[in-house]
Amino acid sequence: MTDAPPRRIGLPWYRREDYLGIRDMMTDRHNLASTYDTWLAAAENNENVGRQAGLQISRIMIEPDTFAKWCTEKGLEPDSAARIKYVAEISAQTTA
Repeated sequence: MTDAPPRRIGLPWYRREDYLGIRDMMTDRHNLASTYDTWLAAAENNENVGRQAGLQISRIMIEPDTFAKWCTEKGLEPDSAARIKYVAEISAQTTA
């Protein structure tokens, strides 16, 4: 048995009212579910699987304007790699 703290990870999270706009802005929109409800079901499942595996999960809200500005500042295309970097950066700020 280990005394190590649970591993913390952030999951990108979206508001229903923002989802279609966020999906449209992504260069890899084909990787996101076509509807919010489909995305939400998969995201909640992933969250539950992670928690059952002992991970500490944080929902990191991706807001369209904030994310677009962040991508521009970082020189990144709005895609899955940028979402991962954004979530990691925000997660690190909230746990520091």
